[in-house]
Amino acid sequence: MDVKELSREGKLEAIPGVGKGIAKKVTEIIETGTCKRYEEMKSEVPVDIIQLLDIPGIGPKTVRLVHEQLGITTLDELEKAAIEHKLRKLPRMGAKSEEKIILAIQRSKEMDKRIPLGVALPVAEIVMKYLEKCPYASNVTATGSLRRHRETVGDIDFIATSDAGHAEAVIKAFGSMPGVTEVIGSGATKSSVIFRNIQIDLRIVDRSSFGSLLQHFTGSKEHNIRLREIAIKKGLKLSEYGIKDQKTGILTPCGEEEEVYQRLGLPFIVPELREDRGEIEAAIAGTLPDLVTGSDIRGDLHLHSIWSDGTNSIPELADAAMGMGYEYLCIADHSRSRGIAGGLSEERLIKQINEIDAFNDTIESSRGFKVLAGSEVDIRADGTLDYPDHVLEMLDIVIAAVHSGFDQDRRTMTSRIVRAIVDEHVDIVAHPTGRLLGERFGYEIDIERIIEVAGETGTAIEINASPQRLDLSDINARKAKESGVMLAIGTDAHSIDHLGYMEFGVHLARRAWLEPGDVVNTMGIKDLLRQIGRG
Repeated sequence: MDVKELSREGKLEAIPGVGKGIAKKVTEIIETGTCKRYEEMKSEVPVDIIQLLDIPGIGPKTVRLVHEQLGITTLDELEKAAIEHKLRKLPRMGAKSEEKIILAIQRSKEMDKRIPLGVALPVAEIVMKYLEKCPYASNVTATGSLRRHRETVGDIDFIATSDAGHAEAVIKAFGSMPGVTEVIGSGATKSSVIFRNIQIDLRIVDRSSFGSLLQHFTGSKEHNIRLREIAIKKGLKLSEYGIKDQKTGILTPCGEEEEVYQRLGLPFIVPELREDRGEIEAAIAGTLPDLVTGSDIRGDLHLHSIWSDGTNSIPELADAAMGMGYEYLCIADHSRSRGIAGGLSEERLIKQINEIDAFNDTIESSRGFKVLAGSEVDIRADGTLDYPDHVLEMLDIVIAAVHSGFDQDRRTMTSRIVRAIVDEHVDIVAHPTGRLLGERFGYEIDIERIIEVAGETGTAIEINASPQRLDLSDINARKAKESGVMLAIGTDAHSIDHLGYMEFGVHLARRAWLEPGDVVNTMGIKDLLRQIGRG
């Protein structure tokens, strides 16, 4: 029943946990749109002080302590007090707490300077579609860290070509684009604007040197330095304009990006690998990986339905997955402890398993598709799982995840996750560091130990493809690969639209040097279940 209706009928107290006091305040909010006590508290608390709670590791008790003892109301005041060693003198504080606060503030400021890929990419797509409609613009391409699909970007860079005499028309169109709030600078072939609070740069180049400029501005800086070193050894000079023969002084522009690498005696290196993490050496040795692609993915292993906090039914999700050419998907709704996310009780989980079985009976033989019954099972604070063994044994796939107790220290959190990994029922560890890009750093954890134990038990580690998470990171996913640990790419989809997040996961996997054989969901259903010990 609707809360408003319950209030009108005087039945709010019939709701478990709701007493006279809460019922009175709920009714007041319904009738007036606010609450007297809430307004009183707002007037007593400085507005800026709420921002302190955004810093990882700083909770309400700490905020109240520093406010009452030192009169701190802003982040800058807190940082200054920590640097001046004033915090360590407060009750329940010390040098270590002070150091953690300084580090958390610094990391938070660094986070604010970069834009999560999931925010930047949709903006870039809007700008690209706009520029592509300009009749004088061709070969519109995003460059920089966005093209390399780094998890965060500093700004967004585009290059494009234009016929002679029309570059200024493209620059003018770019500066007058709907949504541009400021033109920082503009010239005949360059322009920088602020669009949706993000700086976006555009450069127009002649078609003959498009490849040279594309390679140069894609970067990374470290990768390009290594290429220039190779060029020098060959008597050449590499620049954004082309490749110059040092003896003759002749500059040869590259119309295609592949030409840059070819003229340096190297095979083409895809943008995702250009971070100077061994790709140059691998190119020289002829050992570049055959990277996983979206077409290699045969199913999504982490989806939520209306049974918990998703917005689509199991048949709807399955139909969308079949439309993408998948052979299977895994429904992994939350377990019972995640009450806030509609976590399933044992009884509801069993009902869901029965629904999945019935659905498979109607569709598997006719369309060759299967829905796997899974669960995103909470790893409790002590490392035990949220369901008993007899329930876990009923599932096709068990995905274990941490959703609470993020403030545990490194040793405790690592032991907690290790205990889950060694449980014979756990097949995949989800979003293993718990980070939320642009919002929250991951919890303290010994990721090398997690990878080591996963390798010993044959447990897969997830690359959570949600652009909010992108967890495991590319660096740690590569560590997992090198340790022989299988990775599972899952979208953590909560709606049909989120199935498209797989693209983010695949690009991250490519940055991690993963090949199809490193990813469990490039396997067919039988091999997948055999790999995780369920076949």
